[in-house]
Amino acid sequence: MIPYQTLASLTFSAPTAAARVLLSVDWPRQALVLALLLTAVVNTLVLQIADLILPSGNGILSGIPPLPYAGAVFGLHLCVTVLLTWTGRWIGGQGDFISILAVNVWLNSVQIALLVAVMLLHLVVPLAASLIALVANFVMLAIFLLFIKEAHQFTSIWRAIGSVLMSAIVIVFLLSLLLGAQAPALLGLPDHV
Repeated sequence: MIPYQTLASLTFSAPTAAARVLLSVDWPRQALVLALLLTAVVNTLVLQIADLILPSGNGILSGIPPLPYAGAVFGLHLCVTVLLTWTGRWIGGQGDFISILAVNVWLNSVQIALLVAVMLLHLVVPLAASLIALVANFVMLAIFLLFIKEAHQFTSIWRAIGSVLMSAIVIVFLLSLLLGAQAPALLGLPDHV
């Protein structure tokens, strides 16, 4: 097994090679689902700590209890994994649920490490931390697309982009249906409106 630091540096220096290393491991499904749950919990914990130590008037998680937030993050990442598997296979990809889940778990853990680094940098140099966070988000998006390309064994990055866009459209549609059903209650309107 490759050490975390080595795979993390490989993720940024040679994302395609890092994806191949990650996908070469025979991951147990239960371990990956548990790891995804752990990343959701750690992400929530880091955001709670950020709300406590960063000097901002309105926190990231203000008004949202931590447990439902972690559950929502876990559920959203699980849905994204299923959709990326389905849309990728629909356009000719070879990736399975376990491969996409491994990619999702790994990139979530890297994203959490970046979040902690940016949060600590924000305490010292807030403006630089904001710019670094912006750049890091674009870099992570590019790495995510390369990992999806490798997981599905696409010959073109455009198929990975297509898979991600189709998944995003389905998620927006499902969320609009879910929120649309709750809109009268959220707006304080009677049920028959």
